[in-house]
Amino acid sequence: MAKTNTEYFIFANYPTDEYGDSIWDTKTIIQTREYYFRPNVRLANKPKVGDKIILKEFETKVYWGEAIVAETSKLIISNGDNVFLVKICHIKKWLYNVDKDRLHSKISNKDTRGRIVSITEQDYLLIKQEMENNSVLSEERQDQLKQLWIDFNVNFKEDRKAIEKKHDATIESWHVYKNKIIDGSFSLDDYTNTLSNSDGSLEGGYLCNFLERSTRSLFGSSKPGTAINFGVKLNSDNTTYTIGKNNPKATREEAEKTFDNEIKPLFQSIVKATNILEKVRVVESSNLGAKQILRKLAVLDHQTDFIYVYSDDVINELYSEFINGEEKYNLGKNATINSVVQQLFDLNDSSFVDQYILSSFLWMYSNTKGIADDNTPNAILYGPPGTGKTYAVQQSLNFVCQGDRDRYEMVQFHPSFTYEDFIEGIKPKGITDGGNIKFELVDGVFKRFCKKAKKQPHKKFYFVVDEINRANLSSVFGETLSRLEKDYRHDVISNDTNNLIKTQYSTLIEQLEKEVKTELAYELIDDNAYFGVPSNVYFIGMMNDVDKNIDAFDLALRRRFKWIRKDCNYDVVFEETKFRNGSGFDNIETYVEACEKLNNHISNELGLGKSYEFGHSFFMKMTGIAKHKLITPNNIEQLFELHLRPTLKEYLRALYPESELDKRLDESLAKFKQPFSKK
Repeated sequence: MAKTNTEYFIFANYPTDEYGDSIWDTKTIIQTREYYFRPNVRLANKPKVGDKIILKEFETKVYWGEAIVAETSKLIISNGDNVFLVKICHIKKWLYNVDKDRLHSKISNKDTRGRIVSITEQDYLLIKQEMENNSVLSEERQDQLKQLWIDFNVNFKEDRKAIEKKHDATIESWHVYKNKIIDGSFSLDDYTNTLSNSDGSLEGGYLCNFLERSTRSLFGSSKPGTAINFGVKLNSDNTTYTIGKNNPKATREEAEKTFDNEIKPLFQSIVKATNILEKVRVVESSNLGAKQILRKLAVLDHQTDFIYVYSDDVINELYSEFINGEEKYNLGKNATINSVVQQLFDLNDSSFVDQYILSSFLWMYSNTKGIADDNTPNAILYGPPGTGKTYAVQQSLNFVCQGDRDRYEMVQFHPSFTYEDFIEGIKPKGITDGGNIKFELVDGVFKRFCKKAKKQPHKKFYFVVDEINRANLSSVFGETLSRLEKDYRHDVISNDTNNLIKTQYSTLIEQLEKEVKTELAYELIDDNAYFGVPSNVYFIGMMNDVDKNIDAFDLALRRRFKWIRKDCNYDVVFEETKFRNGSGFDNIETYVEACEKLNNHISNELGLGKSYEFGHSFFMKMTGIAKHKLITPNNIEQLFELHLRPTLKEYLRALYPESELDKRLDESLAKFKQPFSKK
């Protein structure tokens, strides 16, 4: 049988919603895998099985995907019309479209306005190449992200019905605020208040708290920065207000004037804008400093048009990786990211729960990349004890590895940890027949891990060291230190061996029997044993920077790592410090203020610096101390005496004589209790 030649076509259609749910639009074509054209379409050859297609939208003037003809066209009747039906398969909607007009002059068939156009193979390849040239994410990277998303979505453990129920209650509360904004009854007390002063009729007590904290678990974290950024903020004395930078003790009359003239009209403009582009413009062009809060205000009315992420750093990073376009505004970038990832993950009809999971995925993805990525594969997380360094790394590993425990290793360094433990060395391995100790050359934990990663070059592996500064690092790494650098890694995809080196035990390995030599060597080249750090291994260290041997990191070590500081997160104290039944403390705001005052006192007034502040995990111990929903000064004293005083006393020994320690500790306790004395 003679082999039929593949022919190439452009199939044109209308954008989704241009004709409703007709047979002619993009969405319907993707769902039904059917394409229709009228008999008056003039073609020398009708499409046949195996022919290749480029798909194009009339109105948007873009080439948007490709497909293959699955069945030869046949004449049918649809809605009273005679039409040809073409069954298509292997539909691939491109993540990055191609502007039709840009390629018009290069395509051999200039008549690309018809519903079906016959083109050459060269035309087909030209359009495909233009798509790939415009793609920020390679097809390989798109496939990796899709798989990561599938794994994350499948393993998502939260109760989806519970999320929906909580969402419905939150949106109902939002509509109470929204209606007040629209009808003009929105007041200063509705905007800014304190939980202890509010009457409880509004969810969260007042809008600023509702947007910042009450909606956080569903719609993400939106931080205003400081009270100044709210424009107007009621102070903790429940009497005076902070207005901007220069008026921290304003009267209510002054606050009312600023609210009525500046805040209230802005919120009305945002809420009343129905067009997404208009909302983006109003939010991003406003002078209010609390931009993240305003962004969430916009998101609440367009829940599937944005991801629930508001940070400039995170949005900029995601936008750069997925689009790298020219959009200037955070919220505009957010909408574009959302559109691209919904298309990438086939979430065209996403529900709120889908959007919630997608936002969680992108937040985790960004945080994981922030710890270690292809450009900076080595990272150190450092900061005071109790700031969640280990938790952050474990969360990231659970995300990227999706339960595959084989892809990461966690070890803890200590003063007696050696090169032999880390890379390789001679270790006792049992007793000989004569009763003597038997010694063998064995791999260290890092070398074993590198050998495992090398065998799976297309997977990423993570080696994590806790308390990394407790060992003699130069001795532990030895000659292998330089191999950690990105430019000196072993490229396991191409198996480029130029960056491999010999270790101090390479000569010994080369003298062993072939079977043993093959097992012990990271790489054997002409019977010579070499070692390298695979390009798919990410090295993460953790350390408390109050440890005395932090200086174990000399310059040669420091410059090879990205340094990520972790400090006390007061949002975590606010959100996660709960009463024993899981409900919140009534005066949690005052408690958070007390925690901040203590840490500021330690850092500044005692002169210890930020490295000696207490992490949020220390302050969260209040859950096990307070017996009522109101935290008392006595509870503060209990927490301080049980969990903080002993540690702080050791810190103070470095700066103060023994005779002054108790005085300094009592001053610190008084500072910790101070916010409660004002109530």
